[in-house]
Amino acid sequence: MRFIINTGRTVGQGSHVDRKNSPEYINEASLIRMNPVDLMKLGIEGGEYVRAHADGVSLTLRVLEDGTIEEGTAFLPLGPYANYLVSGGTHSTGMPDFKQINADIEPDDQKVLPVSELMRLLGGVPYAG
Repeated sequence: MRFIINTGRTVGQGSHVDRKNSPEYINEASLIRMNPVDLMKLGIEGGEYVRAHADGVSLTLRVLEDGTIEEGTAFLPLGPYANYLVSGGTHSTGMPDFKQINADIEPDDQKVLPVSELMRLLGGVPYAG
């Protein structure tokens, strides 16, 4: 199914940002919030996994059921998972599009990758510590 993903800060993501390898940070930054009706259409429940495809990349995320999210949209906290999914193109502004990201989302049976693996896939160096 096609969705629009928006990104932004959350209290949980911000409170663990200095410990990017911690389970708390990975849990918060890889949690995509979706409307319960959309989860029903996908045939999944909160706590299960989805694969989001956008801009030529795909990523497994854990779903949180959230009735405050509009149908057809999803919310992903800023961080390495959002950065992986968002295109690096900036339209000459110097800032990537972190809002209105068109993505296909489908149920998935894979687990969320650790941040260090995301860094490796991007050709970078894993976070230390």
